Amino acid sequence: MYEGTIVLDRRSPESLQKQIRRQIAIAIVNRQYPLDQPLPSVRKLAADLQVSTTTVALAYNGLTTDGFVKGRARSGYFVNPDALTDPGHALRPDARGELGVPTRVDYRKLFRGRSFDRERVVKPSDCLVRYRYPFVCGLIDPSLFPVARWGECVRDAVSAVAIGNCATDFSDTDDQMLIEQLTQRVLAKRGIVAHPDEVLVTLGGQQALYLAMRLLLAPGETLGVEDPGYPDVVNMARIEGIQVRRLPVDPKGLVLSEEVDRCKCLFVTPSHQFPTTVTMPLERELDLLNLTAKNGQFVIEDDYESDVSFHKTPPRALKSLDRWGNVIYVGSLSKSLLPGLRIGYLVADREFIREARALRHYMLRHPPVNNQRSVALFLQRGYFDRFVARLTRIYTKRCDVMHESLERHFPGAAVKPEYGGAIIWLRLPEDVDAEVLHRLVEPEGVFFETGGFTFSDQIQNRNHIRLGYSVINESLIPEGIRRVAQAVPAARGVAEPAEA
Repeated sequence: MYEGTIVLDRRSPESLQKQIRRQIAIAIVNRQYPLDQPLPSVRKLAADLQVSTTTVALAYNGLTTDGFVKGRARSGYFVNPDALTDPGHALRPDARGELGVPTRVDYRKLFRGRSFDRERVVKPSDCLVRYRYPFVCGLIDPSLFPVARWGECVRDAVSAVAIGNCATDFSDTDDQMLIEQLTQRVLAKRGIVAHPDEVLVTLGGQQALYLAMRLLLAPGETLGVEDPGYPDVVNMARIEGIQVRRLPVDPKGLVLSEEVDRCKCLFVTPSHQFPTTVTMPLERELDLLNLTAKNGQFVIEDDYESDVSFHKTPPRALKSLDRWGNVIYVGSLSKSLLPGLRIGYLVADREFIREARALRHYMLRHPPVNNQRSVALFLQRGYFDRFVARLTRIYTKRCDVMHESLERHFPGAAVKPEYGGAIIWLRLPEDVDAEVLHRLVEPEGVFFETGGFTFSDQIQNRNHIRLGYSVINESLIPEGIRRVAQAVPAARGVAEPAEA
């Protein structure tokens, strides 16, 4: 990370400690070090530069005093964001008028009223090192990942033969080994039988959702979204000029009310409802399919977190029951492999997939087939199945510990997930503001996601939070929940004014 940024001149009258301090400061100002990764430890940097640990320690102490770095207990030194200048506000020589008055474009004004910068699901990039109690949703514990087996697949994916994929135009296709493995090892477990022409690989489930929505709905038409539900799909629809109708859910998932009839397309999460985690029973799934077929409606099924199931025989996906072809299935390996690999997929009628592939072409000229082949090999060699089996055992235990801790401090406020996955939905007392609670516990090393913004009425539903257990050590769960519970009294009745 710091190679080439620190070069010592042992003949210089400037001390080695000052050289290190000066060069690190310059590199920080030039944004050469990432904010979310620790700087080299004192011992490592001393060994690499062949100087004493005292010399490096003095350099770091000086950088801390100067405000360039911050020390974190048990984590090391990190770049202090306050030390970074914003080049976007720097005055360029060609950005002055004849009288020297700045004439830069006001982009805030340009995007006012049509901004894409909406409230969305975002996790701190350094959450795994910043927080001791990371109840983060949707991530994989890196300590559990089979690095050696994954490395083997990556090496084989860039062999002399396989590298030919990267030199070929893959705009109109995907890695066929990955398609084969998805249909045989992943989709088959959800009861879905699909021909290769009915599967499209995407950059994560999010791109798959966008493609499906964009193809099914024109501006002004209506998408039905569960309430509470996934906020990013609401944002995507509104950006495209698509009307959104929020549809209520109950302990069995989406309620089949008259509101459903007023939508051209429905976005649903039947196996593991987002965010409540409830599972739609078979009877309601069949009623949903019959109703939408009768009405000529489409259904986008988001089967997120589908791989980690606490059942020996998990419930079948809605798509597996689809006899009319109106269900567009969205899947992803982000929750069961690695989010950064960006492997998602669409499953639908081949004519729909043909159009989706054409639309993908204009967003993504050439898919990352090296990643696709690495994942295909990981699936083919059985590593994925073994990894998911391990995750399932660990998540089952962590879920038990989490639920027991919640019952101790919040009896009856959380329902244990029926399907599986790695998240528990908690309803706090009515007068507790989850945003305030989050700010209170964050200095204690606790992180969780608030749930109010998943509702159409955020103000009346500020007392919900999502607690993930995929990346937190089992032994830390009880203390983390205790800290959340301990802060609840201070978060009672602190209602914040609604934004205008």
